[in-house]
Amino acid sequence: MSLSKQMILFISGMLMILLVGTFILNFNNTKTFLEHQLVSHSQDTATSLGLSLSSVANGEDTSSMETMINAVFDRGYYSMIALYDVDGKVIYKRTNSDSIQGIPNWFIHLIRIKAPMAESLVQTGWIPVGKLKVESHPGYAYIELWKTTISLTIWFVIAAVLAIALAIYALKVMLNPLKKLEQQAEAIVKKEYLLQEDLPNTTEFKQVVSAMNTMVHKMKDVFDRDAKMSEKLQKIAYQDNVTGLSNRLHFEMNIDSLIDPKSEALPGVMALVRIQNLKDINDQFGYPIGDKFVKLLSAKLIQHLNFKQMLNARLNGTELISVIPNSRTDIVIKQTENFLATAKDILAELNMAEEYLNVNIGIIHYEPGQTRGALLTNLDIAVTEAAQKGQNTYCYTANDEEKTDEQIWHDIIERAIKDSRFVLFQQGAYSAERQVHSNELLIRMKDDNGELQSAGFFMPTVIRLHRESEIDQLVAQLAANFITTSPQNVTSRLSINLSGATLESVSERLRLLELIDKHGHKHFAFEVAENLITNSDNQTRDFLKSLSKQGYEFGIDNFGSQFTKLAFLQDLRPDFIKLDMSFTNVIENDEQTRSYVSSVVDMCTSLDILVIAMGIENDAQRQAFESLGVTTFQGYLYGAPKPLFSPQ
Repeated sequence: MSLSKQMILFISGMLMILLVGTFILNFNNTKTFLEHQLVSHSQDTATSLGLSLSSVANGEDTSSMETMINAVFDRGYYSMIALYDVDGKVIYKRTNSDSIQGIPNWFIHLIRIKAPMAESLVQTGWIPVGKLKVESHPGYAYIELWKTTISLTIWFVIAAVLAIALAIYALKVMLNPLKKLEQQAEAIVKKEYLLQEDLPNTTEFKQVVSAMNTMVHKMKDVFDRDAKMSEKLQKIAYQDNVTGLSNRLHFEMNIDSLIDPKSEALPGVMALVRIQNLKDINDQFGYPIGDKFVKLLSAKLIQHLNFKQMLNARLNGTELISVIPNSRTDIVIKQTENFLATAKDILAELNMAEEYLNVNIGIIHYEPGQTRGALLTNLDIAVTEAAQKGQNTYCYTANDEEKTDEQIWHDIIERAIKDSRFVLFQQGAYSAERQVHSNELLIRMKDDNGELQSAGFFMPTVIRLHRESEIDQLVAQLAANFITTSPQNVTSRLSINLSGATLESVSERLRLLELIDKHGHKHFAFEVAENLITNSDNQTRDFLKSLSKQGYEFGIDNFGSQFTKLAFLQDLRPDFIKLDMSFTNVIENDEQTRSYVSSVVDMCTSLDILVIAMGIENDAQRQAFESLGVTTFQGYLYGAPKPLFSPQ
């Protein structure tokens, strides 16, 4: 039983004792007063009537006395008036045997009111001729006592209700700080840091709340410090300190996963920007101005080549590179032309002449499966060809086959969507003991020849057709069908990747949840890429939070690929995060990567967020992650993606 209930019961009990005691005291006082009134009434009547009878006393003729007795008896409230002779024989007697009306019998039987007999002598001169006895009727006393009882009961009930209500309200107000303290304690367990801004007036509570607030402040400072340390380690390891872009290490880590067919990679476009005269600028204006030139140029580049999921890096002092997955070369070329046309704007800020802007750009199209070395070689060739055209030029050799392929894929996908030629594959995330945490769902498409194609081949066209949410719905439908037809084979949650199109559309989100809600939240989890969360609005984050409240699990995919503030984890509270695959290739030997991953694991552990390492292909990688506290793994070491089921 809660403290407030115990205190309310105690106060109510004490109040009832007080009210009952007061009630009994008032009741008894009223009863005693009425009994005294009956005595007084009887005695006064006996005395006055006795004197009156003495004036007309006649032993031979009692009619006058009877008349006087009748007159008094009829206008008064008496049980009996009797006249006796000196021998005790009844001369005349009147009695009232009527029952008391308007009062419950139980009250009359429960409460006994004494109606004493009063006497007086009747005499002629000094000679006694008889005795008069008078007894008042207790009905009047019972009526008054009953009215008093009703009034007291009503008043005490009202007083008790008001007093208890006031006590409950007062206790609620006084104990509200305790409720907030409980909420604070529960929040601390969840690594949420709530503060009580309004301090209670009660001295003891104020001291406790102040101490609790101080502790919460300190714990929040510790968490913020750890988050900032993780962000600092990430920037030290992977960020160029001049431009804020990824450094060469981060580029090499990410490009390997961006072109790895095993990671469901998408084709895209690369652009390499080479500053041909940076040495001259440094010599002429000094290194600080040279650094500012590179910084402004990189900002201008990002301003124009602003695509989702793109990777921007500084390879060395003079080269910047942009990797843009799932992009069309004609759009990238157009944005590159805009960049070259406006790049000279930075010269005015640096007070430089136009001839100091000397950049060349090479643009190529890439496909998953190509090697990093081959791509960089092709970019270098393209930049060299651009330099032959003069300052501030670009080079891209159009690929007619690529254009043809795009149109072909467009038609294939249209037919596949129309004919529902899609199947689901799954790849599990396992603990070190090989217990399945969840199975990530991967979609495959049958082309016109019946061959299965991975998402990397058809998703670029799907995205350009703006049909990503349709694919999300299709994945959910196929998963729901599997649960319906093969419930015995569902041993873990099926994890669905959500696209940006679904996250941005309220109607699409509702459609998807309506589709899977009937199968129960225990069967599904959701994954969202980190960049979709960091670039999202509050509505998207509120939706993800609502998934947890509904019982679904959700996680963040490609975690660590973005330079972002990690404090958002505390607010969003995902059930799990999947580390970006770029960490896996260097986790064994790169100490900066190990330090960053270790700090992320520590922070996630404090928030009860599961960390999953991705792209694990050998036991050495698994052990490297495990030594840093990672307990769950996904990759080809545990098995390649396999069919979830075959469509009927």
